[in-house]
Amino acid sequence: MSVYAFGPFTLEASERRLTRDGRRVAVPGKAWQILVMLVEAGGRLVSHEALRAKLWSNTTVEDRTLTVHVSTLRKVLGADAGVIETVARTGYRLAVPVRVPSGTGGPTLAAVARPEAGKIAVTPFATPGLADAETYLGVGIADAVSTALGTVPGLTVSPVQPLVDTGHARSLGVEHLLEGTVQRSAESLRVSARLIEVASGRTEWSERFEQPEMNGAALQDAIAVRVAMSLPGASLADQDVQSYRPRAAEAYFLQLEARAHLKPFTRLPLIKALTLFEQALALDPDYAMAHAGLASTYLLMASTAMLRPLQVDEAMPMARRHAQRAIAIDEGLPEAWAALGRVKMEYDWDWEGAEADLAHAVALNASSVEALGTYGQFLSAMGRHDEAIEAMEQARRLDPRSVETLQHLAIVYWMSGQGERALEAVDDSLKVLPGSPRAHYGRMLILDQLGRRDEAMAERLTTMRGLAIAEGLAEHVEGLAHGKGWREAMEMWIGLLERTNRWEGAAQQWMAVGESSRALDALEHCVKARTTYLCFTAQNPYFRSLHNDPRFQSILKALKLESRS
Repeated sequence: MSVYAFGPFTLEASERRLTRDGRRVAVPGKAWQILVMLVEAGGRLVSHEALRAKLWSNTTVEDRTLTVHVSTLRKVLGADAGVIETVARTGYRLAVPVRVPSGTGGPTLAAVARPEAGKIAVTPFATPGLADAETYLGVGIADAVSTALGTVPGLTVSPVQPLVDTGHARSLGVEHLLEGTVQRSAESLRVSARLIEVASGRTEWSERFEQPEMNGAALQDAIAVRVAMSLPGASLADQDVQSYRPRAAEAYFLQLEARAHLKPFTRLPLIKALTLFEQALALDPDYAMAHAGLASTYLLMASTAMLRPLQVDEAMPMARRHAQRAIAIDEGLPEAWAALGRVKMEYDWDWEGAEADLAHAVALNASSVEALGTYGQFLSAMGRHDEAIEAMEQARRLDPRSVETLQHLAIVYWMSGQGERALEAVDDSLKVLPGSPRAHYGRMLILDQLGRRDEAMAERLTTMRGLAIAEGLAEHVEGLAHGKGWREAMEMWIGLLERTNRWEGAAQQWMAVGESSRALDALEHCVKARTTYLCFTAQNPYFRSLHNDPRFQSILKALKLESRS
């Protein structure tokens, strides 16, 4: 029997479907396996040993990994998390009866759909009258309100982005829109906000929120609570929106300003963000949001896509330390769990631990585009392509204009063998950010792997023209291609990739010219340097012909990916 009912839930094991009162509930991979084991046990105890043997049959994992997956499952179950009972130091069991619905046509339980709050978007707040140095408050407070709303059950929250009008919002599937204006004085912080019903264009309410300067976090929470209470279907308790109040008022504003500097994804603002987060923590060492933001900052500083402003062996341990500190202070902080999961994925190659932390981040805030995007990349790297595409498409629905999301969606489609869909996603990113060297570089890699050399060469030249370090080189490579041939041009280009430490790209381009030995040399360099995108090695279409090569198998073993190929 594969259909079970317990509490308000119906589980269809063969269809991998969980519903609550007729509504589908998304359950991440390991959490799903735990739930099935508990349900099939029918209320009997399932020991820690049995769970570990089933979920990690050939791997030793730390006790906390199982705890995190169970915690993720409880987050997914929401208000009904109490159906899972913890038996101290022993295991878990269901605290409600499990029954088999009558009949052969599936569950006979009444499916009473609850009203849903739908999707809400928060636009950057206007900042008329503020000095240039304070305009970050418009995006910062809007982003803080959006993050607070993302933890409220029943709400889907689009990331903060400019929207032209209600017609634009409607095209994105948004049902409610929050706008605001920020004013700041020496004594207080004030936001005039209004909530708009997108379908009718009607203003549902317009209010002014004001707090003494020291209560900036209280102001953002007051706005979030007012919004959530206005929407049918939003499940709100006092603890759902209750941000930490830093000891010093300035710490709140420093971390808001730091987050504004993270958004451009460029080196100089990144270094400024690092300084601002550190200043916030100097004022309040227990400020979890600042620790989480600093973890995110160090992750970017370790990224090969950013040409690593800080050495990976320095940046990644710092990212881990601040993520763990944030979780120790506030275990419900999705950003910190996502950062910790990324450290495990990109630096430790701890795939079980990465899945636990990333799935937990998504369970804590299913509206987090960053958490969904990273989890989607993880699933893709593990060869779970359908799940990866589902996660990345959900991230795209939340923020259709996120260049980062679209480019990672392209990677996920490409890894799944859908090259044309990957190119469409890259093209969508170029509509948002025309001329992006990163997007043209991605198109080049995909086109080369698909054997479309002429188109790939055009993208290669466009990429070089967009890179300051390659000034004049595009013309030289183009001349080589016309004079001495494609192979000469490719070797010049690959030399540039190696000189600029883009070793993963070099490995793929060596495969494009049929030099598997040199590709393996480049991949071995990547392993030593712990480059950012190594997680995709087992799934990368360029390397499929290498899977029986002993050197490639050694690389997969070093990455702990030998069972994932």
